[in-house]
Formats: sequence, C-alpha cells, structure tokens
Amino acid sequence: MRYIVLALSALSLIGVPALAQGPSGPSGPSNVIFKKDVEIVPMAEWEIVQRGAAEQTGARILIAAGTTELARAPADAVKYDSQTFRFSTGSLRVLNFTKKNGGVLHQITTETQLYVVKGSGTVNVFGVQTEIRAGDVVNLPSGVLRSRKNKAEDTTILAFTVGNTMKDAKAALVRGKDTPDTQLTEGPKAGVDTAKVSVQRYSFDGNSVRVARLKGPGKTAPANPATDVLIYLVKGQMQITIGDEVKEVTAGDVLREEAGKPTFWDVRQDSMFVATNAPVSKP
Repeated sequence: MRYIVLALSALSLIGVPALAQGPSGPSGPSNVIFKKDVEIVPMAEWEIVQRGAAEQTGARILIAAGTTELARAPADAVKYDSQTFRFSTGSLRVLNFTKKNGGVLHQITTETQLYVVKGSGTVNVFGVQTEIRAGDVVNLPSGVLRSRKNKAEDTTILAFTVGNTMKDAKAALVRGKDTPDTQLTEGPKAGVDTAKVSVQRYSFDGNSVRVARLKGPGKTAPANPATDVLIYLVKGQMQITIGDEVKEVTAGDVLREEAGKPTFWDVRQDSMFVATNAPVSKP
C-alpha cells in the first residue's frame, strides 16, 4: 500500500519535510547545540484511507506541526514531541512518543538512520515491515514508523539525516543484541587516566552508528576525525574539546566532531552517546 505525506498547512508537498522537522536550534560556528536552546515542537500524525482513481487511492499520513495546526488534528491522531538539531553536514531529530498520546506513528521522509533509545516500533526495512526495539539501528528506513500491533509504549527515536559514502547503499537492520560492546584500551578515543571507554559499532553500507559508554573520571585519547561526526549525548556529563572549542555538555545535547579538528572528552560523569558519520554522499 502506497503512503503519501500530506500537511495541514497551505504549503505544497515539497515543503513537508521541512515542516515536519520544525524549527531548529541556533546554527553557526559552534559545533555544539544545547538541548535547552532547541524548540520542542509538538507534532501530530494520523492515517486516512482515500478511495478514488489511480494515484488518489491509498493510505495517507497527514502531519500537523506546532500548536496552531495541532488544534485542527483529529482526537485519535498520534501526538509526540520533536526536536531538530541541524549542522551544515547533517541533522538529527529526537522524536519522543508516549503510550498515552497514541504510541508511535511517523512517516519516514529524509531520515537515513534510526536508533531506538527506548521503547519499540515497526518500520519498513528493505521492503519488509520489521519490529525494532531499544538498542536497534536501521539504515535507510522507509514507509511508516509505527507502534507494534497492540503494544504501544513510550518510545524515543533518534532519526539522523546524513550522507553515505557508498553509492546504491542497501537498507539494513542491525540488532543491538547482536552487536558486541568492545573495550577501547589503546589508540585514539581510548580512555586514559582512570577513564574507560567501550563501543558498540553497528556497521552497514557506507556508514555506521556507534554507541559509546564512558566511565570517569578521566579523559579520552585525542582523535582527529577524517569526516564530520554527529553525536547525541544520551546520558551523563562531559567536557568536549573540538580544536579550540571547549564546551560542557549534558544529556540531550548534540554536537559535531568536525573533520580535521583534534577532539577529546573529559568525562565528568558516567556517560553514553550515539554517533554516526556525516560524510559527503557519493554522487
């Protein structure tokens, strides 16, 4: 069944992805965007089935963004909160769904990778509607992200939109339970002093998602990334040094490790972050 995204506003369909993302936090020379500086946009999505001729037939997802449009959404619409963090080389949306507001319903548009922070859902992976749970990663999702049948629950999704270094990359599901947690004991990004660092690496065509867990106090060995990296801090508190920029970050903040700039962490509290590369896509 074919899905078409519609928005309540008078904008054309071409404008829907930007509308769905909502306003973002400040952008500029800083490689850190603080959660407190990014507007939380209330969203609603709901499904209708339209019957008619040819392209007018099929299921459609309608989207409302912001309090004005939400007032016109039907009572049974799924409501959730969205925050969008934009950098020049990619973006991240944090989608917070709750069981009491209808569970999970979200039309996939520009998203290239999903990471399930908590909860569960289903999404199309290479043509198959597939269950995903906390700790799972999907590369190149499609279709509609929705709750498991009769199993709606509070769910948080990280939705990255970034480039890919492989032309014609394929969609993939990588389960958290099948991804080992490996201790980094030497080399760039390894813990020094008393800091300890472990990483789960979810690999797929042209990119990867990494989930890092850091125990402090202590620092990590400097690394010089070859490409930009977008990072969401799931929990904890750290000081990040990116070239000459030094910032204190806490859970919910998003940052970019900039290509070519030496980077290291000073771990203040036990922390966890989710990262993916933001490269220039292959033509």
